[in-house]
Amino acid sequence: MKTLLMLLTLPTLMAAQSAAAQDRKTRFPVGLYTTGNSDIYGLSVGIGSDTYTGSDTVSVRSNGIRIEPISQSLLFFTLIFPVDRVNYPNDEKDYAAFAKKIPNEVINGINLSCGTNAFADVNGVTISAVGQSLKNTNGISIGGMANYAFKNNGIQLSLFNSGALYSNGLMVGGYQTEVYRGRGLHVAFWFNEYKYFDGLMLGVCNGIISKPEQFRGLQIGLVNRTKKLRGIQIGLWNINEKRSMPFVNWSF
Repeated sequence: MKTLLMLLTLPTLMAAQSAAAQDRKTRFPVGLYTTGNSDIYGLSVGIGSDTYTGSDTVSVRSNGIRIEPISQSLLFFTLIFPVDRVNYPNDEKDYAAFAKKIPNEVINGINLSCGTNAFADVNGVTISAVGQSLKNTNGISIGGMANYAFKNNGIQLSLFNSGALYSNGLMVGGYQTEVYRGRGLHVAFWFNEYKYFDGLMLGVCNGIISKPEQFRGLQIGLVNRTKKLRGIQIGLWNINEKRSMPFVNWSF
């Protein structure tokens, strides 16, 4: 019976998918990324971004250069428009479901803005003068004051805060870096915060504010802390599950 129902409904589903494909527009060489349901090749421009996380399909694909000259990040300084960042999950049990959500925008190429706060995937380079909040970044991500993503693969830089739930590569924060699970190299002038980390971590304080569970690799700072260490800590004071001691600490 189930097979029969599937065969009966198949033509309807195929027709709906075909209609949706026909409704999608192709824009070249210039298009507005705010129009939705379109593929833009060349220059993609608009004002503001969308942090909505309930999309059934990718609304806009920008291929080339995307420019966002005016955004919430810029208007924030007027004290009238609060910044609407991507609402990342706070509970670990929600991370997997959030990762499967479809971004409402995909940017392939270069994204330039005063601040992009969008539930978007960026494949390439994204540069924000003030700050940005995205779903996934693959490549180079540079933010002025703040730079956040759910998952970052590549290089993530910010003059103040850099953060991601998952990070693979280089993360630099002028003041702080924060990550749930990171791999690679993290550098901060003050604090590196994490829960799980594999690699090299450089900062004045590492794992002081958060509750770090595990560190594997080399940790260098004035104060280093982790619950479980597989590696070496070098600093004025070093804390792990075996001992707390100055200068050099280890656990293998």
